[in-house]
Amino acid sequence: MSKPPAHRESLRPLPDESTGIKLVQLTSAAYIHTNIYPESPVFTPDGRHFVYARFASIEGPYDLDRELWLCDLETHWLRKLTDEGALCGPVVTPDGRAVLYVQRLGQWQFALKRIWLETFEREQVALVVGLRRPYDLGTISPDGRYYVTGVWLPEGDFGLVRIDLCTGTYQVIHRDPEILNPHMQFEPGRGEDILVQHNRGGKLDEEGNIVRLVGEEGATIYLIDKNGGNRRPLCIGKPYSAPTQGHQCWIGTTGRILSTLVADAEEGNLVTIGEGDERPSVVSRGMYFWHPSASRDGRFFTSDVYPGGEVVVGSLRTGRYKLLCHSGASCGGPQYTHPHPFFSPDSRYVLFNSDRRGLPHIWLAEIPEGFLEELES
Repeated sequence: MSKPPAHRESLRPLPDESTGIKLVQLTSAAYIHTNIYPESPVFTPDGRHFVYARFASIEGPYDLDRELWLCDLETHWLRKLTDEGALCGPVVTPDGRAVLYVQRLGQWQFALKRIWLETFEREQVALVVGLRRPYDLGTISPDGRYYVTGVWLPEGDFGLVRIDLCTGTYQVIHRDPEILNPHMQFEPGRGEDILVQHNRGGKLDEEGNIVRLVGEEGATIYLIDKNGGNRRPLCIGKPYSAPTQGHQCWIGTTGRILSTLVADAEEGNLVTIGEGDERPSVVSRGMYFWHPSASRDGRFFTSDVYPGGEVVVGSLRTGRYKLLCHSGASCGGPQYTHPHPFFSPDSRYVLFNSDRRGLPHIWLAEIPEGFLEELES
């Protein structure tokens, strides 16, 4: 595959009306654009490039005509990476050399593919047969050896399939009847554990549509080892706290997890939890935090706020936070109307979705000098 042509779509920067923070709309073509969910590793380690999704249809599954694109944050050049459709689960390898993604080939098979970012050559890593509904997200071990995603098993329950990127072999390493929305995430330090979301009481219909996201117990999270065993529930969600929203991520390499609860804003719904904790610890109060993300160094958080879609940035040590910008996102039913903010690896920028001008696009907020340091003082 030859190097795809590049073009710019970014619009003239504008300041946020409340904070003066510089905002740039990076995409503007008449398509639906959306960043990948905040916990997925979609940035190159140098912070220069990130992967996002673009599609045209609003009918049926979003992945049918989904394309993956690469954005250069220094130049705002955009390059189209794929043209196959039916794609999901993109991740950037830890060395930044390649993008991995899943292509659905039929009801009971899918392929894991790799694009090398230096040459843009594409290859198939593995063909997975006998498993259906590969999950929308993927995760990769920090050593670059394994790719993991969720699947619907022939027996009717759900599991995690691990693909060895060196050998192209795969195996189902873990299963549970209620991990229909697993949000699995390799711990980014040693990579010995995987975080799994447990939608207790959740149910799908035969077509894979969500009939019930959670039951009365609500959602929680637990840990397994990288081989799928040693399951360890975390003391979050009922009976230890309010249920989790289903939005969580690792806090850098600290071994702790940042999560949001279905709890009152004044009570504090942004929390952290670690293995061995008796209950979650509140980080900040006063707003109803929604989709949180932690900086790579584990010092800061960013989150959108429901229902207004404001994007805030705060310190995980002091709990202090400030408004970064108003996203203008409508925060409706489709995921692409949710801001889903996340940091660039160097914490210079926060990226988010917004449909403030009609179609959903990807925006950049530039964090000014001294902004983060003030939160820690």
